[in-house]
Amino acid sequence: MTWLMGLIVALACLSSSGVLSVRSQHLTMVGATSALPYLRRAVAGWEAEHPGYTVSVSGGGSVAGLIEVSRGRADIGVSDVRPNQVLTGKVDLQSLALGRLPILFIAHLAVGVRNLSRAQLQRLLMGQSTNWKAVGGTHTPVIVMTRPLASGSLEIVQHEVLRGGRVTPRAIVALSNGAMLAAVQETPGALGFVESGNIPAKVAVLAVDGQVFHPHNAGQWPFYAVPRLYWRPQASASVKSLALYLATREYRPQYGIFDRVS
Repeated sequence: MTWLMGLIVALACLSSSGVLSVRSQHLTMVGATSALPYLRRAVAGWEAEHPGYTVSVSGGGSVAGLIEVSRGRADIGVSDVRPNQVLTGKVDLQSLALGRLPILFIAHLAVGVRNLSRAQLQRLLMGQSTNWKAVGGTHTPVIVMTRPLASGSLEIVQHEVLRGGRVTPRAIVALSNGAMLAAVQETPGALGFVESGNIPAKVAVLAVDGQVFHPHNAGQWPFYAVPRLYWRPQASASVKSLALYLATREYRPQYGIFDRVS
């Protein structure tokens, strides 16, 4: 019995020292809500290959992702906004791209329009055209929906579509892609935009200058975000391993993220 008690004590000491136990490690990711469905699936796969690690994934927007990782409050920030010193200070973040995530322009099904020129889209989003009749649609007031200032999709729309212009200040803010889809679907006259690699149901997905989006031609669609994973240079090997894993899963197109970019 004495030898058994000695063995128990020895095992307890080894366990408390970490020799027999796997130390629990917790990593955090914060940022773009558009990438959350993909990230949550991919994170589960990485956790399965790395026993003892757990990863929490939360939204908050692209700006929040850059701020949180640069200040050390998150291990990885997810953002399709370009870093700048206002957001990250003097921290020189490292990054990997997830791929291209198309930005689609959507409207309520009853607006009577399925194709807009870029100039017409600009006038509608900026509040210069206030009735769908002005672009060949029904006699219905235009209700513009937008995303918060922390959203990368808003920055891209204003930069790439509005050429530096601004979405009308009368626009209604939707806090997520899901909220945008629901609001456009339910609001007569609504116009908005979502990050999606799949064709949303129950809304009109607008062609622009005659170009129609389809997942099969996603590479030719001119409007897209590039969500990236950001981490600090001093990040641990596990953080870099997680980022590389997320950036290389072959099922990214199932979540609307296409052709990896450098």
